[in-house]
Amino acid sequence: MTRVTVDPAKCAGCGICVKVCPENVFKMKNIDEKHLSEVVAEENCFVCRTCEIRCPEHAIKIIAAELLKVEPPEEYPPEEGRYLRGNDLSPVAVVAILDTFDFKIPPELTKLLQVAIESGAALAGTLQTENIGIEKLIANIVANPNIRYLVICWRESQGHLPADALINLLENGVKDDKRRTIIGAKAPTPYLPNIPVESIERFRRQITIVNLLSDDDPVRGTDPELVRKAVWSCIQENPTEFLNYKLFDPGAWPEPPICKKIVMRVTEPWRPELDGAQKEIVERALKAASKIGGKNIKEDSEMKRKRIENEIKFLELLGIKKKKV
Repeated sequence: MTRVTVDPAKCAGCGICVKVCPENVFKMKNIDEKHLSEVVAEENCFVCRTCEIRCPEHAIKIIAAELLKVEPPEEYPPEEGRYLRGNDLSPVAVVAILDTFDFKIPPELTKLLQVAIESGAALAGTLQTENIGIEKLIANIVANPNIRYLVICWRESQGHLPADALINLLENGVKDDKRRTIIGAKAPTPYLPNIPVESIERFRRQITIVNLLSDDDPVRGTDPELVRKAVWSCIQENPTEFLNYKLFDPGAWPEPPICKKIVMRVTEPWRPELDGAQKEIVERALKAASKIGGKNIKEDSEMKRKRIENEIKFLELLGIKKKKV
């Protein structure tokens, strides 16, 4: 039988356990004139250990019969990309924020990914964009329930801000709009329209972020020994102090994997969405603009070449390759 306990001497009454528990095991109550967390539905606990991992005071303990590990499905990882595959049973993946073009990846960044895999990570790769890049990352991680931590390293990309988008995704989720905008993200286009909400919410419940990026110490996230120590800490059986985290292997997320490729519904997420009336206005404006002095303006070969060239450059900047036609 699973036991769930809250140490009232450590509990600060923050309510994080109530917020993150998917089975309503906890409830905030006034106990001895203090606002504390109390276990009210222990029988509902299916040992995801999210409360134990995320409690800032380490007041919660889950006592289970055994550590759960699962074999990922044959299609895992479903999405291709710039990543290395390591130990499928590991509880940690590592993502290095790519702040350069993909053809200018420095060798030091490549070394970080190699160190992560050598240290025992399940996956280690780069993340360049705050939309399609995050969608692919989500798809690969929820396909392997063993992965419970995501270590963010290297340094933030000041153009796309994908690390900021990831952190806000975990904390706030997405809006109920067509583009599934990441709430609170500062990135220019933090949209996740191509992946199911089911996968987004599983990612938020399954994963705890270990952020090595620091504004006060920009070099910290590039330290291979720090990445090695982060991965090592995540795979320990007993809680291990690392920076301001207490890390250990909680076992697999106790639900089946979601192993699906993303379906590209919005391939150019930076373009503004228009409703029916707005589209009609734009179409009328384009028709009017195409005629000056009663003559239709036609795109000659040189104009077309420059337009396509500019589009390709813009897509490369966003980390997206234009499809050949």
